[in-house]
Amino acid sequence: MWGGRAYYAFDGQKQQGTVPYSASFPLWWSLDFNVNPMCSLIGQTVIVNNREQIRVLDELVLPDSNTPAACEEFLSRTAKWNSGRPLEVHVYGDATAEHRETSASRTDLQIVRSFFARYPELYKAHFHMPSRNPPVKDRVNCVNAVLLNHAGARRLFIDSRCKELAKDLEQVVWKTDPSGNTLSELNNRDRMRTHLSDALGYYVHRQFPMRSVDCEHPTDVWIVCHRVTTSISGKPLNPPRLVRKRTHIAPYGHLWRIDRGG
Repeated sequence: MWGGRAYYAFDGQKQQGTVPYSASFPLWWSLDFNVNPMCSLIGQTVIVNNREQIRVLDELVLPDSNTPAACEEFLSRTAKWNSGRPLEVHVYGDATAEHRETSASRTDLQIVRSFFARYPELYKAHFHMPSRNPPVKDRVNCVNAVLLNHAGARRLFIDSRCKELAKDLEQVVWKTDPSGNTLSELNNRDRMRTHLSDALGYYVHRQFPMRSVDCEHPTDVWIVCHRVTTSISGKPLNPPRLVRKRTHIAPYGHLWRIDRGG
């Protein structure tokens, strides 16, 4: 049995189309280390009108494949953006990359690191692998928040070539128990589903987390959210908006920690 759409905030009519590459911003590559299919996403986060916008430029879906093949496909897909200087690439992915061995007793992460080390003239890579994967519901909630936030703003857009990712965002549903109650697991009966949206979630959860924390580390970067109910002219805002301010010292207010990772 299955429940409602996991990524209910996605609107293909508004969020899928031609998504341009910008040479002014680094790439990110997020991988789901499955074998069949091996899936990953290439994207950028750019600044548009002083706001961050997530752009998914391409998807890699390789049937019955492996991590070395994914690296070679990444090399092929990104060649068009090479301008004679190394492309800056931030790598994200499944926590199992640190442990799972797919080739000659090397872990997936070791294979990816070795790939980038072979091409210092093409790439400058940074790695952001978690020690453990986030809870599924947390990851899905983060993706929904950038698909459509409380103010009605959409911050995530995918290129029309990302057909399988679009299917994930439209078709992935929650599992349910025999009584019809929704579980905190995604339905993966179709082997083609969940992998690309998982890869997207690993990136979004790491860069745009939505967890409230205590003020324990004043040297961290924090965002303080203030609830605003009226506009500058005094008119009521419905719904209210959250105004965010970046600071290094957490004062009073509702705090959300931003993990930028290294």
